Amino acid sequence: MTKRSIFAILAWLALFAFMLAACSAQSGPSDAFDPENQQEYGVGGIYLGQNIKEAMDIIKPTKADFMDMVTRESYTVERMAKGEGEAVMGMLLLDRTQLLVKVRKGELISIMLSGVAKEDAARFKTFRGLAMYDSGEQLKKLYGEGSGEKEVVYEGSKYTANFGLENNQVVWFRFDSK
Repeated sequence: MTKRSIFAILAWLALFAFMLAACSAQSGPSDAFDPENQQEYGVGGIYLGQNIKEAMDIIKPTKADFMDMVTRESYTVERMAKGEGEAVMGMLLLDRTQLLVKVRKGELISIMLSGVAKEDAARFKTFRGLAMYDSGEQLKKLYGEGSGEKEVVYEGSKYTANFGLENNQVVWFRFDSK
């Protein structure tokens, strides 16, 4: 074999490996809402069950305050990331938008969002690509048929997603662990 033919074979093998890797990599959510996939229950790259430190590194809030809902003790992200705190509520400020989270033993157990300025709606997309102020039809297209009309609910065995509709637009959503 000549150097040229060896090079051609290696180039084809490399191209084949690249194509195989590209075809097998999943670049986003599946076609249908999966109520058992915890990543379906999140916004802006954070989701239920995720460690609070990882979530904070992704969402990068302008300001964040955490407090135990029973004792009123303040918590730091570092303490919670180590598993401290049974019922900690967090108020995150993302520029001018407020995001509320609940944390138990270092993991997100609830994410709530409403009151988003229309100019900022695209920043707060769900895993499926639903943005604040999207239509009820877009919600149905991305998530399928849910229960309820003004508050549309989707449930898995471990998680629940609630979307609030006003004038056929999504105006709030909440993701909770059961």
